[in-house]
Amino acid sequence: MACAARIGISAAEWRQMTPKELHIWADAWLEKRQSEKRAEKVRIYNLAGLTRTMIWARHAPSFEAVFPEPTPKVMDDNEMYKTAKALNALFGGKEE
Repeated sequence: MACAARIGISAAEWRQMTPKELHIWADAWLEKRQSEKRAEKVRIYNLAGLTRTMIWARHAPSFEAVFPEPTPKVMDDNEMYKTAKALNALFGGKEE
């Protein structure tokens, strides 16, 4: 029951589970936690690299230089038509 409580399973759900199901849930919860820890370490590493750049640069790069805004891709009529044809074919549509 303690394992179920730790991974967020209610007592009612726990009573209906088999030991194998509980083990599967526990493994999934553990993998999720490990993935979250890895993502947090990557964020810390990236922040450290950015902080190092800001400290040792003569002039800190502008916010826009560090975090550039993505420019939206503008499609012309032919590209739009090709995309529409591809999606139509993908979803089983017919050309008329």
